Amino acid sequence: MPTPHSDLLAELARFIERITAIARTGLAFKPDGFDSERYEELLKEAARMHAVLAGANDEDAEALRRRWREQVIAGYEGYVTAASGCGVIAFNERDEILLIQRPTGKWWYPTGFCDVGVSPAENAAKEAREETGLIVEPERLIAVIDSKKYGSPARHIYSMLFYCRIVGGELKPNPLEAVAAGFFPLDRLPEPMHGIDRKWIGLAREFHFDGRVAAYFDPL
Repeated sequence: MPTPHSDLLAELARFIERITAIARTGLAFKPDGFDSERYEELLKEAARMHAVLAGANDEDAEALRRRWREQVIAGYEGYVTAASGCGVIAFNERDEILLIQRPTGKWWYPTGFCDVGVSPAENAAKEAREETGLIVEPERLIAVIDSKKYGSPARHIYSMLFYCRIVGGELKPNPLEAVAAGFFPLDRLPEPMHGIDRKWIGLAREFHFDGRVAAYFDPL
């Protein structure tokens, strides 16, 4: 359950990420002149605030500012956007859900960032194959979930969750991606779980057992 303190930290992290994105995008389109000076100041202040939250010093803040500045790309390619990821919800013939134990020791569904040049559904199938050895076929889009809507202080991500059918392969977790993998009843999921959002559990139940077909998205 989020606390007022954790909510404040999440909001501050969102604010810093937002200001940084605005400044980097502004510098991409206005690399010189009056506006660019203001964008440079925004980067500096965002780096300073990030350092305060992380308990770092002024040198760390300046190093972060320089790194952000070096990431600026001129023009359209420099427009900073949220990252995109994909996730796999798949059940076996016993109505148990597929989960992996990440190197952190925490359990989650197969997931990963979307690679350039590959569609979200193709990415989902690729992640399942790479992480678990199983071949899956995405059948429905379950949800598009905004990480900031459930208070994550980490990088801003839009995660596309797919309901998938297992069509082949052998359950064999990739040691670089997962330390274990298995199938579990929805009412007896392993602990500890990754992340703080749990809406995917209810959505998995609705799509697999209740016949839901309409994808979920975070409300305004």
